Amino acid sequence: MWLPGHIAFSFLLCLPLIIYMKEDRALALAAVATFALLPDFLHLGMLRAFGHSFFGLGIVLAATLVPLAILFRPRPALLGAAVLAAVGHLIADLYIGSIWPFYPWTMEWVQFHQFNTPFDIRIEVILSIIALAVLLALRPWDELGAVRGLDRRGRGLAFVLAAPLAAMAGLQGAYFVVVSSGPGLDIFRAALIGFFAATFLMAMVLLIASRARF
Repeated sequence: MWLPGHIAFSFLLCLPLIIYMKEDRALALAAVATFALLPDFLHLGMLRAFGHSFFGLGIVLAATLVPLAILFRPRPALLGAAVLAAVGHLIADLYIGSIWPFYPWTMEWVQFHQFNTPFDIRIEVILSIIALAVLLALRPWDELGAVRGLDRRGRGLAFVLAAPLAAMAGLQGAYFVVVSSGPGLDIFRAALIGFFAATFLMAMVLLIASRARF
């Protein structure tokens, strides 16, 4: 899957935790979006097999969450949402894409549907529309603006989560524009590009809010 599909699927998977974290919902949204992309930060050569395996993902999660927990002391629910979002990435790639579930013990990979096909792009647009409708019902603009009022740790965590999200949304969005094509997909491709832009915009709002205070 592309970036919007991973985020949309992980958002719906983590929705109960996001609703539960009312006071820190902006941080929960940032954690879900960023950790939904975590395996794709290791996307070169055999690093992809490592990041898209249960063993590799466990190591990457530990290496990422332990420092975040020590430095910023987030709520346990936020850490749980991050883990669930990262697992959601593997589930999404199992359906559309490929994973190496038992790497490094075996190099066998699993794939149900091919990546970057008309089926893939249509599914991602549908998922993103559903996730966006649910997100708008939560009134996220209020929560994102409230980041300015967080303490130093909270704003620092928002910045650390939003920076890689903005970078990945920009890079993967540009890559999608270059490589994705297909007959009869103009509307769906344009919609998916719009969701790339929306993800980048959300990350930039978090970055700006995390650097300002009331």
